[in-house]
Amino acid sequence: MKLKDLIEKYGDYDVGLVETPKGQESEWARIHLFKPKPKSVWDLGKGDSHVIVDECGKIREYGDWVNCLAEKNIRDIGNVFLTREDAEKDVERRKVESLLLKHGGRRWARKDVNYRLGLQYNMVVICKDMYPLQGAIYFDLEQEAQKAIDEIGEDRIKRALFEVK
Repeated sequence: MKLKDLIEKYGDYDVGLVETPKGQESEWARIHLFKPKPKSVWDLGKGDSHVIVDECGKIREYGDWVNCLAEKNIRDIGNVFLTREDAEKDVERRKVESLLLKHGGRRWARKDVNYRLGLQYNMVVICKDMYPLQGAIYFDLEQEAQKAIDEIGEDRIKRALFEVK
């Protein structure tokens, strides 16, 4: 096999040197090719490790992406992640969004004034909007939004929705 054929076949792989065992000195280094890690869940290939959030909200780690229809369906609804940390963040975000909806929020904007949560100077603020924003949760009254902040907690909302530590 020629070097250009190897580059064509394994060009995206990472290269590492494998140390020779003690007592087996050699002038040749053994090279090992490492399959590149996927950059997003849409890049998962057979054998890649991944994490899913099941129907009960439990995080499960899997070692091998099989690329079957069930896995693709789970990925399509947003329940596949590359790391446990990403899955944990998303589960917490969903919980906070559910609590906001429970406290009177809604997913769509009315024609008139709408109130939603925003972040300004590292503080959760109530914004007054006339036009809808993708993914925002709206409230009819400013008082409803404030009550939701008070009951859920500003720190929890900042961590879950705005990824502030």
